[in-house]
Amino acid sequence: MGYTHYWKMNKVKNITAKKLEETYQKAIKECQKIALTYNNSCKVLGLDEERLSGYSAHCKVGQYGGINLNGKEDLMHEDFILREHFNQNENFNFCKTAQKPYDIVVVACLAVLKYRLKDNIVVSSDGDSKDWTKGIELANHVLKLKIKNPITDQD
Repeated sequence: MGYTHYWKMNKVKNITAKKLEETYQKAIKECQKIALTYNNSCKVLGLDEERLSGYSAHCKVGQYGGINLNGKEDLMHEDFILREHFNQNENFNFCKTAQKPYDIVVVACLAVLKYRLKDNIVVSSDGDSKDWTKGIELANHVLKLKIKNPITDQD
């Protein structure tokens, strides 16, 4: 199978559709900022010029407006995709990253989604909480937030 992250969007009754969409759009923009920062820091650190490919986020009106990213060349595995609107994601989703370097961005984005959407998303992973540490640190550093790890270790 491979190292995989899972998420399911759920609309709960304590939020209007409009507010839920606004919150989702905020999270998408934050995920875009994380991806851009990650790519730019790779260049600064002297790593591959850019480590993400297939990258799109909040394109022009009429074009894909969600998130679609992957690693670049031999650093790629499966695309991480968040659809343009919350209600387009209301099913079971997963992304196998094989813990390749872009996994940190996937984890950061899922942590942001959980932070923003709360009970409107369920997040799980083949990894444990330690595997999520760097992604959460990236999200908190870029966004100046205090996102907690949504993954809890089971005994």
